[in-house]
Amino acid sequence: MKFIFYVLVFVFLVGAARAEENFSNADLLRNFDAIAFGNEYTGKRYDIVRKWAKPMRMGIQGKDYPAYLETFIDDVARDLRETSGHPVELYYSYVKHKAKKLAPDFDQKNVNVILYYMQDEDIPAAVAKYWNDDEDKVRWMVQNSTCFANYFTKKGEIVAAVIIFPARHPESYHRACAVEEITQILGLPNDSNTVKPSIFNDHSRYFELTEHDRWLLRALYQKGITPGMSRNETLTRVLAFLKRARPE
Repeated sequence: MKFIFYVLVFVFLVGAARAEENFSNADLLRNFDAIAFGNEYTGKRYDIVRKWAKPMRMGIQGKDYPAYLETFIDDVARDLRETSGHPVELYYSYVKHKAKKLAPDFDQKNVNVILYYMQDEDIPAAVAKYWNDDEDKVRWMVQNSTCFANYFTKKGEIVAAVIIFPARHPESYHRACAVEEITQILGLPNDSNTVKPSIFNDHSRYFELTEHDRWLLRALYQKGITPGMSRNETLTRVLAFLKRARPE
């Protein structure tokens, strides 16, 4: 019976993996459009693509954060770097500084993504400057979001970002937050219940990047797509890339 159980589990897992792979290039193109250009709050679409041109260098603010957070950030950065081909790293942390593990040419001015781990009551005053000094808006996000982020662009080029990790949440939530928020500030910011299998669907069971999500990242960070490129041109190039890289 034990042998049969193991076989059934194996078959189930293989079936689940195959089900996750069951999406076409047309699905990916439609979902790329929804996630890269959509806005779940306004229902409108952005006219240009947004992505980083310079390396994304993250820094954890302060030193009062759990050790696991740094581990998560390092893991996610490495995964995103390998998937997208774009430089993504945890550039600064108190632990790295104390252990003398910062880059030899470290310059604090190169930090362009700030990660905050804070108690709920401290967040509005500390980060409202990133939301037009609107503390009430930030307070609402603290109360209604597991974590949240914002990024800033110049003609479609993402040049800076912030991610907020409210301290009240358990470790597993912070792992999921690290995966989703860091991925989204790369230029895939929207969420949609129609996109699956994906972390970009708030009703999904996924808390790590799916292969579907990795294809969206690969498409966004192909060299033929530049910050500020029009939506129509971007989608044309995404489809051409998918046909080359993923022939059906």
